[in-house]
Amino acid sequence: MPGPLWHKRDYRLKFFLRSLLFWSSTTRMLETLSRRDDFPLLLKAQTTLPVKTQRQYLTRGLRAGERANAILHHYAWLDALPDASLARSFSSPTPLSLLQFATKDDAHYTIYASSAVKAEREGETTLWLRAGDNTLLASLTFSVVEEKGQSALVIGGLQGPRKDVGRETIKNATRACYGLFPKRILLEAIFNLAKQSGISAIYGVSDEGHVFRALRYRLSKGRHLHASYDEFWQSLGAKSCGAFRWALPAGMERKAIDSIASKKRAEYRRRFQLLDEIECGISARFCR
Repeated sequence: MPGPLWHKRDYRLKFFLRSLLFWSSTTRMLETLSRRDDFPLLLKAQTTLPVKTQRQYLTRGLRAGERANAILHHYAWLDALPDASLARSFSSPTPLSLLQFATKDDAHYTIYASSAVKAEREGETTLWLRAGDNTLLASLTFSVVEEKGQSALVIGGLQGPRKDVGRETIKNATRACYGLFPKRILLEAIFNLAKQSGISAIYGVSDEGHVFRALRYRLSKGRHLHASYDEFWQSLGAKSCGAFRWALPAGMERKAIDSIASKKRAEYRRRFQLLDEIECGISARFCR
């Protein structure tokens, strides 16, 4: 069995009954995924994988068949990646290093990638940003789906640090990264992943579109949502496209150095160098 949850008789019964309701989407997804060599690892990473088409997934408003399509397209995208180790990291049960970088005062940070181990409803792959002491600063969960015959990247979850991480830690990390806060760094990784994959459409879930805003989760899971997705996407220049999603830009425009006050130019140059380093690190994973 995938995990301890499946030892519960009532859980297995619920799965059976829901499978009768969502027979086509459930069997199509499981039959396709079960042919993969890494299927046992996927089940190890996401113990609720078999039920993903039967409940809210990625964003509100998706039908069961659309949920199955989204999941299957993500793994088709993984299979098409030029670097097998990159594909493995995106579906790994444990986080694997995607890229590392050093910043001000020799502070070190690592972006990890894994299967959506603790965010299974929000997508298939999670990126994690950790400080040199392994403190988790931010995480982002996404899936690559098919829309109108083209791949699109949908961010179903974006979280800051855990409650036990103080604001001072985030301030220090932002200062060390020349004004780039942790969530922004993960967004840069996403922008570059999309660019290298030829994906031009990037979407972020809205406050109302998050799966935990569905009626069945609103009381039990809604408390896990702290920061506003809508406000964050707006700050990046995103445009609302319906009640459940925002259309994000393909990347963030950089200020011209000449337009920046002279006393701040050195800081911005270092910021741009860090952004270039992140871009090169992601690009290198597509050139192996």
